[in-house]
Amino acid sequence: MTRRPTIRAKKRLTRKNTLIADPSRYIHYLGPTTSGSSHDYHLLKNEFDVNLGLLDLFELLADLGYLGLVTDYDLPAASLPHRKPRRSKKYPAAALTDAQRAANFAHARRRVKVEHAISGAKRLGCVAQTYRNKSTSFNDRIMGIACGIWNWHLTQKSTNPI
Repeated sequence: MTRRPTIRAKKRLTRKNTLIADPSRYIHYLGPTTSGSSHDYHLLKNEFDVNLGLLDLFELLADLGYLGLVTDYDLPAASLPHRKPRRSKKYPAAALTDAQRAANFAHARRRVKVEHAISGAKRLGCVAQTYRNKSTSFNDRIMGIACGIWNWHLTQKSTNPI
């Protein structure tokens, strides 16, 4: 009898950046590269000081990883999806209302452009594949080059319609 080898998931050295893009998928801001285990909102708080008011000029569409954004930064124009309520003894069938579900659907339809910008930057193979380099400056350079190539691709596409 032969034994089949068990397949175990290998630990990955993931990287994470804060990225700000507009509805035309153009990347305007790329934050420094950090480890993948750090939380998204913690990265944003380290990069943008609450008191400076840099985020006040824009309408922000964020996902549920940025739950404290509206209260900490006092942004009335920030849009976050509705969270599903927790189930408890008092509310055993906790669910979103139809209006909340429709609002989340509309939010996702507008926010998908940002996800397309992220995937466009990851078209460069060395950004999307397994990373083995230990240099921190190399992390930032590769992601900056990938975002620059993506932005160049968008500007060439808009100026030269084929």
